[in-house]
Amino acid sequence: MKRAIPVLACALAMAALTSAPQPVAAAPAFTPRDALERSFEVEGKTPYAAPYDGTLHFSALDSKYDSGHGHGYRNELKIAAKLRRSAALTREHFAARVTAQLPDGAKTIVAQYHVEGLDTIVKVYVQDTADRQGLDGKAGNGVFDILVRMLGTDGKEATTALGTVRAGQPFDLDIRFTGGDASVAVVGPDGMRREGHARIKPDERAIYFKFGDYLQALDPETGKHTTSSVQWDRYYAARRITAEHVAFTHTVFEREGAQP
Repeated sequence: MKRAIPVLACALAMAALTSAPQPVAAAPAFTPRDALERSFEVEGKTPYAAPYDGTLHFSALDSKYDSGHGHGYRNELKIAAKLRRSAALTREHFAARVTAQLPDGAKTIVAQYHVEGLDTIVKVYVQDTADRQGLDGKAGNGVFDILVRMLGTDGKEATTALGTVRAGQPFDLDIRFTGGDASVAVVGPDGMRREGHARIKPDERAIYFKFGDYLQALDPETGKHTTSSVQWDRYYAARRITAEHVAFTHTVFEREGAQP
């Protein structure tokens, strides 16, 4: 009987270890390059750091990629055509630390959701231009507003101010799209979390996510949008926008459903 007691105690201890809650696996520090390459197409120069550590470097001016229907040069990754779904079926999460090295007066889109065709439903701007909806809102003073514009169910675009940065200051960007619900959150240098949310206008067309550096330009004479790259060059030169890049680190992209 005395021998049975230690054996029983050992068995109970093993049972306790077996039934104890196991730790949940930590979220990935970044999405591997091969996974991103299976999901995204490149517009412009390849952005992947070598060796790859979750960092991507984009430069619209270095790439000078012209889509033929844009409003400035771009260097972006976009969801591959074969993987695109309607808003109702899209469930994705993107997160990264974004550092924009931009000259005063520049304006770029660092992330967006596009509808097949030319329509956009979510756009994240980093801009040093006049805009009353920004927290700073002044042009050319070296303070860049972070804004998100989202197309709601009423067909109107609503803008949310998500913070400010100076050139070279990083901010954390988190984007979630769940069956037509979109949320964009930013934690900036001040440590505050600001978030925009919208129920997106229903649409049966496929949508797709893009991120990188879409450097905005206008016709320097009229101040209106133009698809002419000659006018873009004149606009950048007039505002001394001669070098710039946007870096994404700790880059994570996840999606539900069938994977490539």
